[in-house]
Amino acid sequence: TLCGALLDLDEIETGCDQGTPCTMCLLNQVSATTLAGQAPGSSPEATGAELSGAVAYQAWGWPVTQHHHQLRLSLRGDVSAIAIPIPLSTEVTQLLNTRYCAPAVLAHPYAPDHHIVLTGQRYAVGLPWPPSVHHVTGALLLPPTITPRGPITWTQPPCQDSLRLSREIDVFGALRTVLSNSTPGEDPLPVSTRPPQSWFAGHPG
Repeated sequence: TLCGALLDLDEIETGCDQGTPCTMCLLNQVSATTLAGQAPGSSPEATGAELSGAVAYQAWGWPVTQHHHQLRLSLRGDVSAIAIPIPLSTEVTQLLNTRYCAPAVLAHPYAPDHHIVLTGQRYAVGLPWPPSVHHVTGALLLPPTITPRGPITWTQPPCQDSLRLSREIDVFGALRTVLSNSTPGEDPLPVSTRPPQSWFAGHPG
């Protein structure tokens, strides 16, 4: 199909040069087309629940494009996304909130053991992240995108200034603080397999 989903032979229709959309894609396309025409709330305190479509994110200056039913955040330039195991991400996010560096945080169905923390100012050199923490590369799908495994959702909704407030060095510093405060002998970073890029930027091959 257009999204890469597999269909049974009796579900396939012929005569379309661009691939056969699955039912989910058709529903997503109608939903995304409707939502993309809506602008974000006029208040700078608008939350992710009030955001709809590429137009809303672009009004905030986010490098977002819309492709069919997908909203993609470009992770080039200053914008970066960091996949952190959920228990550790929860502590890091709470600490960043107290430091007035509240980040936007995503839950992605293709990375069920991680949360994705967005940052708006990449550090000048590579930082020594722990093995269970990974940079997402290329592009990141944003709500209200729905994947074959379920919707992408905000665990901490963004605001207009999220990418400016939370820098990569802020996230790294909070992570180091949390790890340094962990109980001796406790392993705060369980061994995990590096998530493939397709978990975030599109659909599995």
